[in-house]
Amino acid sequence: MKRSTTEPVPAATNPGTLTPVFVKRHKKSLWVVLLAGAMVASLGVGCGSSQSASQSQNSGPLSGNWQFTMASPSDNSFVGGLQGGFLLQSNASVTGGVVYSVGLPQPPPTPPTMCSSGSAPITGQITGQTVTLAVPAGTQTFTLTGNISADGSTMTGTYSSTDGKGCGTAQTGLQWSAASVQPLTGPVQGSFHSTGFGVLLNQDFPVSGVLTQGNNIGASNATVTGTLSFQGYPCLGTADVNGQISGNSVVLQIFATTGLDVGQIGAPLGFPNISPVVFENSASGGGYLLHGTHGYGLTTKSCPGFPGDLGDVCLALGNATGCTEPILLSPTSLTFPAQGVRSSPTTQQITLTNNDPSGAALTGVTLEFDSPSGGTSPFGGCSDFSGLAHFTESDTCGTKGNNGCTTSVGPFSLGPQKSCVITISFSPQESCSWLPFGSPSSEFGVAPALCPFPLSAKLKVNSPRSADNDKTFSLPITGIGFSSIVPSTPELDFGSEALSEKSSPQTLSFTNQGTLPVQMVASLSTPPCGNPGQYVPLPRPVTSGVVSDFQVVLGGSYPPKIDQKYSTVDYVCDIDPVSKEPNFQISADTCSGRVLAPQSFCSLDVSFVPEPGTAFNPALDYFLELNTLECTSGTTTDCEVDSGRFPVELKANTPSPLRMSPGAGLDFGNQPKGQISNALTITLFNDPKDPNSQTVNFTGNQVRGDYAETDDCGASLAPGNNCTMTITFTPQITGFDPGTITITYTVGQTQTVYLRGTGQ
Repeated sequence: MKRSTTEPVPAATNPGTLTPVFVKRHKKSLWVVLLAGAMVASLGVGCGSSQSASQSQNSGPLSGNWQFTMASPSDNSFVGGLQGGFLLQSNASVTGGVVYSVGLPQPPPTPPTMCSSGSAPITGQITGQTVTLAVPAGTQTFTLTGNISADGSTMTGTYSSTDGKGCGTAQTGLQWSAASVQPLTGPVQGSFHSTGFGVLLNQDFPVSGVLTQGNNIGASNATVTGTLSFQGYPCLGTADVNGQISGNSVVLQIFATTGLDVGQIGAPLGFPNISPVVFENSASGGGYLLHGTHGYGLTTKSCPGFPGDLGDVCLALGNATGCTEPILLSPTSLTFPAQGVRSSPTTQQITLTNNDPSGAALTGVTLEFDSPSGGTSPFGGCSDFSGLAHFTESDTCGTKGNNGCTTSVGPFSLGPQKSCVITISFSPQESCSWLPFGSPSSEFGVAPALCPFPLSAKLKVNSPRSADNDKTFSLPITGIGFSSIVPSTPELDFGSEALSEKSSPQTLSFTNQGTLPVQMVASLSTPPCGNPGQYVPLPRPVTSGVVSDFQVVLGGSYPPKIDQKYSTVDYVCDIDPVSKEPNFQISADTCSGRVLAPQSFCSLDVSFVPEPGTAFNPALDYFLELNTLECTSGTTTDCEVDSGRFPVELKANTPSPLRMSPGAGLDFGNQPKGQISNALTITLFNDPKDPNSQTVNFTGNQVRGDYAETDDCGASLAPGNNCTMTITFTPQITGFDPGTITITYTVGQTQTVYLRGTGQ
């Protein structure tokens, strides 16, 4: 066998590249978006301090960073013009560089079409308070004449332009203005308001750091470097910043501590529908406020449960309270310890405080409590087993509370620095839902290997004000419920077998980890399976003997599905249409009909026996349904709330002369993150009795996940011979960390080894 290869990882962006790339919002995007938006630049004390800062670098009042605004011509032949750039003044002479962008208007709501853009030199003269500037910008030349204000903070006047040769007609007497922009230098503080997906939606995270703007050399932009720290944000911690500023537009590339380019704050100048970052004058002393309404990119590939995030950012420089959020939630999240289904509720509390820096009351605050079943249940916020909620809410804020199955909204007011208390109760009603994850149609399910799946809720506080564009403040709540009866493994993987052959049995055990006995429902001589390929409802096992204890059902093209009519699930049994026999056969069963005491276990053997009428392309992916006595209002002993689960996935490979021992799957269990595990092995045997027996010529294999493989198989394996694959696991994440090895041989044929492990 050729040397194994690891699935390639996309190369990181060159950290030295400062060219920003705008990323659109999309629910499947791999991008995190920080919003850096627009507020109109005010005049006054703040702008005066900006002028003072720019003078410290250069000799004249025009030396520094300027943001231009240019009126559009009445003939509507173009929009835009000069945008931002840096000027140098030496005596009466002015030089520098400026960015320009000229667009052709389109009928609303279509944005203008970009016609000409880029950087251009700027030259001019200043005589007293009179300023004349000239800029050859692409096919147009702009000539600006005007006056500078007494405090040196603004310029106003009229401009003319030459014919743009397709980018606008010649103009005279149009208005222009420019505002001085202070250096982006000093400590910053603010917050990142995640507007992405999952538990992070609308959650607010503090941000702090230091930025430094480079010297004015008369270019169209200046460098900005520094660091930012995202406190409590699971997708990004401390990051380096390397970018540029031109006028009031800022583009900051963000780099993780590993050097990986993880995105940007800001957008390229002239990008359609993007509001620039501007200097905002404020009563508290001025400073930059970076926040707003449009999307700019910041990638992150480490967000929990999804590959990207979106959000609003507010960063204040020279302003101690400009980005202080009015809503303070403490703690910022709740995590309940794992507890058994049916256990008594546990409670935790959240304090909600009016933290508005203005000292004003918050009036019209609303509180929402959203309690889904971790994304697995189609029955709203309640369990699909008991119909009860996992989480409930009560508070002293002035709402009516919530039973967890519906969303409660109650307006109330909070005085300055006043608080109220919200109490969350957790009583899990399931470990995982009925439905396993077998195909896209199983949209409410999760793979048995992921069980118990975290149950979640979300507290949402809707504020009348916010420091950024998002007025919703969310607090994620999670907890895990575990069932009484737990399998020894969530998955059994079988290699290939020929028709009439039977694999070696794999043993599966079930342990009662609860505190009460549980009745394992007795097997029936005739399971309720219907005809091959027929969907049949799963009756709720209210009494012993109603349904079979263990039943293998189909995944793939026939996954179990919700039966809304009967509040249960429908499934297709593993029954071959020709032989009327199952492909996965259960034997040595010590579980069926038994009352399993706490901490006791039972077991059964499962073998793969391919039947003649079953298609094996694609490979089989079935599920073992477990039925225990269901707890109801009339059945309170020897029962489980979440009876009727699918706790084990059964997989088998496509036909091949290759056999695998002890099977096609390896479970490495728990392994410390970053540490290599002990090696596990799989033996490959070329079965000479296989109907398609032949020498297997290996063309290589591919390893996916945090696993490594070596083997002694060579380039081929003759009938009757065997070889050994040796695999190790080095988790790079915390949590379930699956992988596969795809063995490729002969012409286009493959076999799969399934790998499981959990990083700690």
